[in-house]
Amino acid sequence: MKKIKFIFLCLMFCFAHLVQAQTISGKLIDETNQPVAFANVVLQTLPDSVFLQGTITDEQGKFVFDKVNQDQSEKLIQISCLGYESLHQHVVTGDVGVLSLRSSAIMLGETVITGRRPTYSLKGASLTTNVENTLLSSLGTAHDVLKRIPGLKTGDGTVEVFGKGTPIIYINGRKIRDLSELEELNSRDIAKIELITNPGAEYDAEVKSVLRIKTVRRTGEGWGGNVRSMLQKGRLWSNNQQLALNYRKNNLDIFGSFYYNKQKRKTGQEDLQTVYTDKLLEIDGDSESPYSTENIQGEGGANYQLNENNSLGVRYTYNYYSSDSHVYSLFRVRENNLDFDKFDFTNAMDGSGETHKVNAYYNGVWGRQLNVDFNVDWLYSDNDTRQNIVENSMNEEDRTVHSVSGSRNNLYACKLVFSHPVFAGILQFGTEISLTNRHSHYVNEEQIMNDAFDKITSCNQAGFVSYDLPVGKTSLNAGLRYEHVSFNYYEDGVKQEGQCKEYNNLFPSLSFSFPVGKAQFALGYSARIQRPGYFMLRSDVQYANRYTYERGNPLLQPEISHDLSFQGGYKFVQLSAFYSYTKDAIVSVARPDDSDNRITVFGMENISSWQNFGATLSLSPKIGIWEPIWNLQFMRQILMGTHRGNLKHFNRPALAADWNNQFSLPGQFILSIDASCTNSYHSGYNRMKAVAWMDCGLRKSFFKNTLDVSVQVNDVFASKKEKYLVYGPMVTFNKRGDSDSRQVRLRLAYRFNSVRSKYKGTGAAAGEMGRL
Repeated sequence: MKKIKFIFLCLMFCFAHLVQAQTISGKLIDETNQPVAFANVVLQTLPDSVFLQGTITDEQGKFVFDKVNQDQSEKLIQISCLGYESLHQHVVTGDVGVLSLRSSAIMLGETVITGRRPTYSLKGASLTTNVENTLLSSLGTAHDVLKRIPGLKTGDGTVEVFGKGTPIIYINGRKIRDLSELEELNSRDIAKIELITNPGAEYDAEVKSVLRIKTVRRTGEGWGGNVRSMLQKGRLWSNNQQLALNYRKNNLDIFGSFYYNKQKRKTGQEDLQTVYTDKLLEIDGDSESPYSTENIQGEGGANYQLNENNSLGVRYTYNYYSSDSHVYSLFRVRENNLDFDKFDFTNAMDGSGETHKVNAYYNGVWGRQLNVDFNVDWLYSDNDTRQNIVENSMNEEDRTVHSVSGSRNNLYACKLVFSHPVFAGILQFGTEISLTNRHSHYVNEEQIMNDAFDKITSCNQAGFVSYDLPVGKTSLNAGLRYEHVSFNYYEDGVKQEGQCKEYNNLFPSLSFSFPVGKAQFALGYSARIQRPGYFMLRSDVQYANRYTYERGNPLLQPEISHDLSFQGGYKFVQLSAFYSYTKDAIVSVARPDDSDNRITVFGMENISSWQNFGATLSLSPKIGIWEPIWNLQFMRQILMGTHRGNLKHFNRPALAADWNNQFSLPGQFILSIDASCTNSYHSGYNRMKAVAWMDCGLRKSFFKNTLDVSVQVNDVFASKKEKYLVYGPMVTFNKRGDSDSRQVRLRLAYRFNSVRSKYKGTGAAAGEMGRL
């Protein structure tokens, strides 16, 4: 850390010297007076056009050239940006003021439409989808838009990046903790969405992909806000409500929101658990489970613009949830193909918890070019789950199991990031620190299972540096991140030396984008780490039923992966591919219990390595009123394991197809018909079964787009079943689950004087918060 601090101080000293030199500065806007970010700006001599300096505009559209000759001779600025006509401007020195770019007729996302920016553009490892003024803006919510982004797959409350898992998601630079925020954000308020599949060194090394959502800039002061209500019917009724208010006056921005969500569902499951030991044991189960969840979230904060280049703010978020479920099951047990037992099983389970989170930030520009972003975070969470299990057996003893489990977490984190133009590129560097304190417990009243009281403390320190260099139409980004982690583990108040670890890791990243004709391509490499979630690291073994337990594993090691990526885009065609090699991969394994081999214990373990590769092809043409987005995906893992004493390959590839269609109907109605299907494939030591489903919806806006009304039917044919087969060394578990996925939704959303909050807090320790 001393070396890192020394480098930072040296760089800041150099920057302080640079800002004293003669400069040329200005700002770029488009035809709607919005800043144009990341445009190429080149300074040349006159009349011979010799290159002097190059730079790119920042997010506010600003650019600066340092150390310009002080001879007051006239020079030439050339400005170019994808989607705009090039601009040439004669300058001397000083501030050239505000320059305006005109939109060009080039589009990557569809056929030529004059006056509109590209629907898709590729820069480095980042795919940007422009939403504003396209059909995507009329879809309803941010979640509806994400469903149509190439390389993304969304489900009921889930978002996955192909080959990269779950991304971290930012809205205007603020990391969201709850995916329900995607339902709260209206699609008309989205300007663009950036998908980063090879994150740079400025991101936590656990982050494999990033989604950045930027909303539309709106002008105006006074009160603004939006109200949203959704009613949903599956087997049971659900609803959620949201109210958000914003007040802006001069440089002060005050905002707050309230969100309520009540979900009720009735699910079913059929499973067959087979244990191959000295006897052949088969446990055949049939279950149904009505459950309900309630979530209440309140948020408030303020932002103050000190001046044009400096702002600060604070945000507080409170979240409360509760859940209640009842599982009713009938199990039939056979030994060596003969009936052995039958027992009824009920599990009345309820849980509750709350989370408090505070973020404070400062964002500013020091001198002319040194950008500073500082964030401080605090998070506290407390949760408990209570189970009351009753088993009534025909041939063995009846059993009652009462248990309580839960955790309390404290997290403190801060992140400081500097960025500054160096030569023709942008140098970024910074540091990040987080402290985590977690207490977890599991208590079984009957002492069928052992009680457990665990404590984990973790201190994570990181330093990073990255450089982004545009050269003509190409772009190069290189970064390096160093992380030091001190991890301590306690059981019943006693420190477990064998489970306490110190980690020191370097994580390089590199991406390069370049054009070939009218197509754009990008290559990337990054090293990443995935530390086990804190719930995985607990020491307890928890009771599911008399033949099934679930355990933690405090000996789990982090997994480290090396990822290669490729992206390409031409007109309405997007192609991506990846390869990943993971060392000490964390996988789920089912084993017989040491004390009773009739019992199957599910838990997480490290294996030596795991390889994964795949590709996705996305087509998004525009055919009259029809705008389809078709995604074809291929993925295959290279993995071996043992089953019943034999070596087994788990290499069956995954093939998936998404067929998303939107139609612009008369009367400004928008009709959507979406279908998806996957084959049977291997994932870890599981065989996932083939499945297909279809969704459809109809939307319309009223009163100058202030009121949006939509009706959505998810899983029209109730065919989206959860079906898989788990292979353990001496166990198989075959499941077929019905998640009550056929749902009819009515959504109403009204907004008035909608203005975007200027809050710029980005948060810290994204990976560590995800582990909690």
